[in-house]
Amino acid sequence: MTDDDLIGVHGKETTGPRWAPFRDLNNTAARLFTEGRTTEAAAMFEEAYRLTLVDDLDAAGFDARARVLGNLSSLAEARGDTGEALRLAEEALFACDSAEHGAGDRYGTVAVRTNVLIQRAQTYQLLGRFDDALTDLDAALELIDETDAGHNNRLLAFTLHNTRTVQLIRLERLDEADAAARHSLELATAHDPRLAGHPYSNLAMIAQAHNDHDAATAYLRLAEQIHTASGDPVAAALAIANQGRSAARQGDLDTAERLLATAEQAFLDGQQPLRAAEIRSSRAHVAFQNNEIDLARSLLPQAIETLREAGHVVMLAEALALLGDMLAADTGLEEAEHAYLEARALYEATGAPYQVARLDMRRSIAIADAFERETDPQEQQRLLLSALYLSLPSALATDAIRHQYAPGPAREQWAATVAIPAMAHALHLAMTVGDGALISELLEHMSATVSLHAPPQPAEFTAAEPFEFPVHDFEADQLSFAASAFITGSSTGFPAAHFALPPRLRVNPNRPSALELWIAETERRYGFPIRSDQVVDSW
Repeated sequence: MTDDDLIGVHGKETTGPRWAPFRDLNNTAARLFTEGRTTEAAAMFEEAYRLTLVDDLDAAGFDARARVLGNLSSLAEARGDTGEALRLAEEALFACDSAEHGAGDRYGTVAVRTNVLIQRAQTYQLLGRFDDALTDLDAALELIDETDAGHNNRLLAFTLHNTRTVQLIRLERLDEADAAARHSLELATAHDPRLAGHPYSNLAMIAQAHNDHDAATAYLRLAEQIHTASGDPVAAALAIANQGRSAARQGDLDTAERLLATAEQAFLDGQQPLRAAEIRSSRAHVAFQNNEIDLARSLLPQAIETLREAGHVVMLAEALALLGDMLAADTGLEEAEHAYLEARALYEATGAPYQVARLDMRRSIAIADAFERETDPQEQQRLLLSALYLSLPSALATDAIRHQYAPGPAREQWAATVAIPAMAHALHLAMTVGDGALISELLEHMSATVSLHAPPQPAEFTAAEPFEFPVHDFEADQLSFAASAFITGSSTGFPAAHFALPPRLRVNPNRPSALELWIAETERRYGFPIRSDQVVDSW
């Protein structure tokens, strides 16, 4: 493979004989990183960086420094040292300033700056700092001319849109994420088909969020084949890991363990402990599902430690939720609740209301299981009401998320495989409590489809007195820094095509609504409306 064959941001013109040794080191290291030979790559990048530590550094040298610092930033993230990754990215941007001050864009430094911003946005996403990530992506977008058919612009446009896909997935804006992933796929197909595996993996993650296991598996197999054929073992290992997670959700636990163990070993061999920890957490989940409790206990603590040190909030939250499940089944609810609440706080901080609702449902299920085991009537009643208090708002919120989808299969898949099972659990608890009025109104609420038309004037309610989902452990597929290495060259709203929120229902005009207080609590708890302010009579 020549330097021109490497997928990466190339320089506009040669930086001259002075920087030829740097070019050789940097480009060879980029190739080694692509092959998963991380330790060798790191040593070479460090050697290349040291060549730029001279007093008489010219503009070409500052451009070179920016490129190698970008590569070192990515290596730091792969090791799980996100603080160092951000520091190196900042230093790379300062080097870009100096290069551009001395030579403008003669050496292609603007493309380097753009790529550093995109890569830093990916680190921010890992940390759950989505506002900072969006700021960097917006800044990068201003630097990209998508009408320019040159290599750098086409690669950067792809990388930007692929990263934006991940941002939208994390923000639970799945319709927009799907559109962004498909646009990324078009860009990859037109520019360099070796890149297509990344959007295929992200399309798999979106399909998995809808419980469409067959589509997810098909996308992941395509991604693995493309990454393997293009000589990117790291990205191929990620696709294999996600196939393992998909197999686990379909109940094929033996296949799941085999695939996850294979992927974990690949990341360990490639000196990428953070990725390995993500997979180890998934292996612990599979072991717990398979009733291999000792194995789960041996895998999970080390994974949590690595994820916590790196600040990888999404996967840390999933690992802590699993810890809660394990503690609830073993030592009891009190210790489990500490783990659950830490996971919940992480999801809440990242602005992921569905994940918060899903976590609350897990807490409810754990309490309901404890209710089934309890023999004391008073304690049974307390547990039952606690389970309902968590379950019903979670189910109402989960059902309302369908209204954020455009009409189509994804919306119906969400309703059938996510919302309805959640509501079934809440209904079961309400029936066990024996609250007939609540059950009646809840059934009417579920029957109120978007075909109902509310009257133009609002009505008042008289309030009463107060009173297994898709697992988010898939890893989205960023364009790895090995595939976007710096080669030295010679809105918040959903799309408009959605239904409006359904109205609230007045089931019985002669008594206060039993459900209205639950709706208000749901909207307070998760921060978004689940019904419009308008009211219709259901009788």
